[in-house]
Amino acid sequence: MIAVSACLLGLNCRYDGGDKRDEELLKNIECTRIAPFCPEVNILGAPRESIDLFETKYGIKAIGSETSKDYTPLLENEAKRFFVAYPDIKIFYLKSKSPSCALCSAKVYDEDCNLLNQTATGVFTKKLKIWYKRAKFIER
Repeated sequence: MIAVSACLLGLNCRYDGGDKRDEELLKNIECTRIAPFCPEVNILGAPRESIDLFETKYGIKAIGSETSKDYTPLLENEAKRFFVAYPDIKIFYLKSKSPSCALCSAKVYDEDCNLLNQTATGVFTKKLKIWYKRAKFIER
């Protein structure tokens, strides 16, 4: 079984209510059992406020753009919930640049909204990598 960011499958789960359907990926995973996931839509629905990663004195946090709410614990809980539901995932296809799902392309800002780097791992994926030690992670 593989896991795929739901927006890559064409599900309208992004912050703006849209998707990032990846036709090439869909052709490559035909006839495969898929566990779709979108930790942000499970917490906030869609459309919703966007989330950005900020470096704080407590580490990198996922902060809502409108409410300034820290969604980090909720995203980490979603990772745990996913692991409990699907402990045997072998491959993850992750949405690039996502503050939740990115493997190595999420942007991180300082408290003044200055870009610090754009090679971070999303909060959800960071936790998944701890529990799925043998899985392959692929960013799209």
